[in-house]
Amino acid sequence: MELAEVFGAVLREHRLRAELTQEQFAFEADIRRNYVSMLELGQHQPTLTMLFALAAALKCSPSELLAEVERKLRKSRRSTNKAPNAVKRRVTTATDHSRDSESTDRSHRRSRRST
Repeated sequence: MELAEVFGAVLREHRLRAELTQEQFAFEADIRRNYVSMLELGQHQPTLTMLFALAAALKCSPSELLAEVERKLRKSRRSTNKAPNAVKRRVTTATDHSRDSESTDRSHRRSRRST
């Protein structure tokens, strides 16, 4: 998951916990509603000044938002780091099976020639 997407998800979770609609949140942060939507969808990233305005509208600190983003990114990276190993095992296993069948095919060909 990309940083902007993770930030957007965290922002949306905080907004929903605060029981604010996008319009209410935009009004509190003194921004446009469509900008809130773009932030939540990960299409835009806030400036530092905007981060403080968003946090104030959510009645939390910017560091709280960023700490949650950091936790989710770490968690996301851990889960994606595990996935390639599982794929590698499957590919290796599939390769091993094809090698086994090739060697079996060769041994059958040899036995036919000797008869």
